[in-house]
Amino acid sequence: MSGKPAGESVEEQLKSYIHRLSLDYPDRFVGGKGHRKTFEYLYRTLRSCGLWVNVQPFTADIHVPHRWSLEVDIGQGYEKVETLPGIGSPSIRRMEYEILPVGHAREEDYESLNNTEGKVHLAMLWKSHETAKIREAAMRGASALIWYNNYIDELYSGACDYILAPIPGFAIRKSVALRVIEAGGARVRLRCSSKRRRIRCRNLEAGYDGDNGRHALLTAHYDTRPHTPGASDDASGVAVMLAFIRSGYGRDLPVKLRYLFADCEEEGCIGAEQFAAQRYRANLLKVTSCVVNLDAVGWPNLCVITRDRDAVMDDGLSHLACDVLQGLGYTAERVRSKTGKSNHTPFALRGVPSLWLSDYPNYIRHSSIDNAFNVDYPTMSLVTESLRLIFRELD
Repeated sequence: MSGKPAGESVEEQLKSYIHRLSLDYPDRFVGGKGHRKTFEYLYRTLRSCGLWVNVQPFTADIHVPHRWSLEVDIGQGYEKVETLPGIGSPSIRRMEYEILPVGHAREEDYESLNNTEGKVHLAMLWKSHETAKIREAAMRGASALIWYNNYIDELYSGACDYILAPIPGFAIRKSVALRVIEAGGARVRLRCSSKRRRIRCRNLEAGYDGDNGRHALLTAHYDTRPHTPGASDDASGVAVMLAFIRSGYGRDLPVKLRYLFADCEEEGCIGAEQFAAQRYRANLLKVTSCVVNLDAVGWPNLCVITRDRDAVMDDGLSHLACDVLQGLGYTAERVRSKTGKSNHTPFALRGVPSLWLSDYPNYIRHSSIDNAFNVDYPTMSLVTESLRLIFRELD
């Protein structure tokens, strides 16, 4: 089944895939039931479209919180509030601390602050990655870090570190954080119990018979952070790839295509790193002409990312993508992501020309409202069509 069924538009396909991934399999955090079912679904779908599928298994060691609580006293006694600990949070026994607001928890935010040790620091998200905020707070003697999304009143499922952080991190809602700040501070009681888990993960590489030799690589990731449906991040990228394949757009192009559905991206791009490292050791990266990464393309503010926090994208590919999108009636900004990296990063760092399309910034990602009803299907249709035109220009 290489072509799309009669009467079914690309947008209808995208809706079907997004609903399957984010509603039927919402718990796609590595090791979860939805994570395993998503792998099985992708394998079946790719095989039904006539592609060969190569599975690359690997393991990831992750500290996963399994029991936690957080209470705040803003002058009227302690009240329990909703919270989520970050991936990689170490265990911390229940104790009482003073809360210290620290802006975005960057070096410049601490310049005017004194007596930062032994307190729980309260920081806004963005401006820097939460792993960087954790490290900065730990250097200032913080006992823990609390973060909040300063754009929406939702819990942000964050990452303190991808193995084990020096201090734990917790998410709270913006409304609670603002009450703390308006009160001039507060006290907090928190605890977290974490376990180290060795989790079985699997990348899926796919292609058509005969498409050997030099090729471009199209990639997205199918895992999520905990407690988020991950419709935009990154069911959207997976759905676009499946619709692209099912519509037959990958056929009869001047460039051969391979497809990488990477696992464990949310834990530090482990899956893409495993794949790129294996190719590098086998001297096979030289036949990968470029990498096109779709990480979160479900919001209408689609951008071409020119640089992430670790790597620089290919300027020619970035301009090509902007020109193609302009021809389709959409003006894409070329922006730098100071906080993110993704599947393309291990390839770009090894010299493979890379392109990253993403809805940046997207303030609902890693939250419970990143669901099938808050994504923009016309944008995903636009991305699907733009890929066909971009790959037509490559050889």
